Amino acid sequence: QLAFTCERVVAIDLDLDRLLLAKHNAEVYGVADRIDFIHGDFLALAPRLQADVVFLSPPWGGPEYQRVQEFDARAHMGGLDGFQVLRCALNITPQVAYYLPRNMSRRQLEMMAKLQLPEYRAQCEVERCLVNYRPK
Repeated sequence: QLAFTCERVVAIDLDLDRLLLAKHNAEVYGVADRIDFIHGDFLALAPRLQADVVFLSPPWGGPEYQRVQEFDARAHMGGLDGFQVLRCALNITPQVAYYLPRNMSRRQLEMMAKLQLPEYRAQCEVERCLVNYRPK
């Protein structure tokens, strides 16, 4: 979706199968020429990246995330620390979109918002999508 509106997109994924699927989808939608596909670890690559915007969609630990009352960004991301991922992205740009599950801990969302530089804190926005009056 980002490649429809952005001039250039860099897609990074540690899972080669997911990356190849993303490339296939980009070819189907005719935007593959606008995307650089990198098989690698975002945390390792982040210090060398430059971007206007970063969109994060880390693994949530599989369908098990739905079984917990509150999703914990430190405990339920398959070995990743969701706060560390956000810090790495904020070192690239203050413009970060972070796709998180609907049962994300509100307390942790507030803590994540405070990681932003003070001049950007007022710009933190949380969206909740509803389909047929139910969280998506």
